[in-house]
Amino acid sequence: MKLPITHLKPGMKLEKPVYGSCGELLLNRGIVLTKRYIEALRKNNVLVVEIEGPVPFDEIEIKEELSLTVRINAMQQLCSFVKKDNVSVADIKDTVEALLEEILSGKEIIDHLVDLCSADLYTFAHSVDVCMLSLLCGMKLGFNREKLLALGIGAILHDLGKTLIDPQILNKPGKLTQQEFEIIMTHPLKGWKLVEERGGDAIHPRSKKVILNHHERYDGSGYPRKLKAGEIDPFSAICAVADVYNAMTTDRVYRKAFPAHEVYEMLLASGNAKFDKDVIHAFLSCVKPYPVGTLVKLSNSKVACVVSQNDSLPFRPKVKVLPSGEILDLERELSVVIEAVLSPEEIKDLIP
Repeated sequence: MKLPITHLKPGMKLEKPVYGSCGELLLNRGIVLTKRYIEALRKNNVLVVEIEGPVPFDEIEIKEELSLTVRINAMQQLCSFVKKDNVSVADIKDTVEALLEEILSGKEIIDHLVDLCSADLYTFAHSVDVCMLSLLCGMKLGFNREKLLALGIGAILHDLGKTLIDPQILNKPGKLTQQEFEIIMTHPLKGWKLVEERGGDAIHPRSKKVILNHHERYDGSGYPRKLKAGEIDPFSAICAVADVYNAMTTDRVYRKAFPAHEVYEMLLASGNAKFDKDVIHAFLSCVKPYPVGTLVKLSNSKVACVVSQNDSLPFRPKVKVLPSGEILDLERELSVVIEAVLSPEEIKDLIP
């Protein structure tokens, strides 16, 4: 289960590995945390980690996981591309091919890559997450392999303009001034120019549109060009939704992550307002309001862990009641609903 480092205690055990500012392994899965390890995580600007909780990991229903090695490599390739470390646009295309192969093979994205990395790597890890989510959405919409590859390349490059923005503005904990927000709004054009300069002729024009247009909105309220509805290429519309979902469900330096079910509901309500309705429906079929492993409070006052999904009724998954171990299928137990997702403070009190 995910906990901010401020809630960690010596003796807790890592469920997932943690990576540092250059993509290097900081602590591996299974490490028992000590005061020294917790302090090292803080010094390396790690915001959140996955620790073993009250439900054994092997009791949760999980399909084969998308390779973490492939994802970390993709992030490192992006980082090297920006730093001009002998990584070309062709290398980025190969990286997206590797991610696409993993997804086409039926492997699942179990967690956000961003959650496993130092906050210093946010832009690169977020870009890989958005690429994978965009590919899943494109598959739901019936895109062929060629379209998926073009979509994935645009999505993985979509936010690189942020590497050219002052980090103090990007990570400002308070409200941005109008001048600061106008600087933030330059990142799509900066990213487009960066890719053009680094070999943009080698990628599909629609891929480059994603970089420029991923902050455009269906109602014309986006930027940089205030495009509306049909003026927005479908690739850009897909990336826009994936970008918002991943950003909002991820802990940032200046705010905590929003619960997945709140973001799910927000997107569900935004069809043909902020985002294309068909894209929203396809995207939401790829994610869940209560991901497996989420600890929740039920309407019968019991605490439970989500252990598997009901695809036809995403708000009514199967849960394991704690500590009894009773399995409730909320698709059948109609008198019971999920009342709330437990906060980190509440989760911490459940851990021995």
